[in-house]
Amino acid sequence: MDKYYTPAEVALHFGVTRETIYSMISRGQLDASRFGRSRRISESQINDCLNRRYERAIDATSPNAA
Repeated sequence: MDKYYTPAEVALHFGVTRETIYSMISRGQLDASRFGRSRRISESQINDCLNRRYERAIDATSPNAA
């Protein structure tokens, strides 16, 4: 069973603001579950977000590689 974190806990862990985490949630970059009025982010949702960020290969040999 996954452990759930608040957006503030996730922000503290990654060194960003809580607003950045909420922004990532609203843009669809980070999934979150709703429990009543609050949001919680599971470990698997964090891992999925990180894996999606690094799926695209980068060709460092071409100029303006992205």
